[in-house]
Amino acid sequence: MSYALQVELSPQKIAQIRAQIEKKNSIFKDKKYLDFLFLPSKIIGRQKQAEQLIQFIESLKQGLLVPVISVYGRSGSGKSTIVKFVLKNFDDILSFSFVNLRKAKTVFGSANLILSELGLPNLKSAQGMNKAIDQIEQRIEEILKKENKKFFVLALDEYDVIFSDPRGQPSDFVYKLLTLEENLREKGIWLCIITISNNALADYTLDDRVKSRMGNSEIFFEPYKEDDVFNILQERAEKAFVNTVEKDVLQYCSRLSSDDHGDARRAIDLLRVAAEFSDSQKITKTDVEKALDFIQKDRVSTIISNASYHQRALIGSICSQSLLTGNSWISTSSIHEKYTKILSKDKKPLSYRRIVDLLVELKNLGLVESRTISKGRGGYGTEYKLKFSPEMLGKLIDENWWKGQVEDKKSKEARAMFDETFGSLFDPKPKRPSSRNSNLLKKYGLDLQEKS
Repeated sequence: MSYALQVELSPQKIAQIRAQIEKKNSIFKDKKYLDFLFLPSKIIGRQKQAEQLIQFIESLKQGLLVPVISVYGRSGSGKSTIVKFVLKNFDDILSFSFVNLRKAKTVFGSANLILSELGLPNLKSAQGMNKAIDQIEQRIEEILKKENKKFFVLALDEYDVIFSDPRGQPSDFVYKLLTLEENLREKGIWLCIITISNNALADYTLDDRVKSRMGNSEIFFEPYKEDDVFNILQERAEKAFVNTVEKDVLQYCSRLSSDDHGDARRAIDLLRVAAEFSDSQKITKTDVEKALDFIQKDRVSTIISNASYHQRALIGSICSQSLLTGNSWISTSSIHEKYTKILSKDKKPLSYRRIVDLLVELKNLGLVESRTISKGRGGYGTEYKLKFSPEMLGKLIDENWWKGQVEDKKSKEARAMFDETFGSLFDPKPKRPSSRNSNLLKKYGLDLQEKS
């Protein structure tokens, strides 16, 4: 057995690595403009959505409270950026807190994230949700009193996270927030909640008492068009790079990102990684292609590792059926049936409706695509297809599980081949040929029926 020699890490080696990275980074003038979390000084496009949001907020000054504004659309469509940008430009009349709930795994965890953003310590779950809501209310009062304002906006990004914790009673949590709004209004304080997610509020399971209080204030962000993505990249590239990036390279990045649901974040990331793959002087289409391949593998791995148990089970059910049946498109009912079979015994299956919601989320994440098919008198149905190979996704979910699926397929194929070749020899009651087949056998002198 031979062993590879390990490279010693010394001060000289560190200096060498630093020099190499500095050479690669010499292409950049200011890399922060290629960080999709960076809030630019101006926004390209999305004027329609900005106007809708401004109209809702301005109504506060006329005494009309919009309790909940639902901002929704595909990932990378500019939702979070626009909400932050608009709110920052209202700092003369209101205070706001922008909370990303992605890190929360439970409804109570979401409440703690809100407390953290408001500058308060986290609570233990034993202290209860009511105490968390009371502290949120008190803190909002303190902030507005200190800043001499009466309007507050609580923006909840990745709002759909709370619905992955059904035991935490997400509907009750929203109800408590709406009650909090009413309590503050009695004190002359106006609170508006903005929810930011991939789906409209109407798509989530909420009690009727909650829906009736929320109203119907929605802002939809459609995917960016190729021209929009190009303009965003061009504006950022001018500030991010030392040399001008060729127009055809930016157009190539825009086209690739537009084909992938018009995601501006991915377009910005693609350009940055392409620059890191370049020769430190000029970005080419080849660099973009290398970056795309790298990002796809890295992104899928990140999505799978951060997915919930039930999301991974759904992906696994599609991978398994694609492998075993050889069909790319799998119906929702087939996915649900397989999903219930591969769950651990200690896990309770989610409802069919919730499974449909999760499949839509997987579509928004870019792992699957869907199509609507006609079932004749049975109406219409939805089928899903993986956007990556079953082998790639299956191994990311659980390599040992996927190995078992492959072996199961080989076993079934071997059995089918055996039955096709030798099955009739072991069939104790061979079926009689149909009259048509019988005539054909006789014609060619192959009558296998017993003669009387």
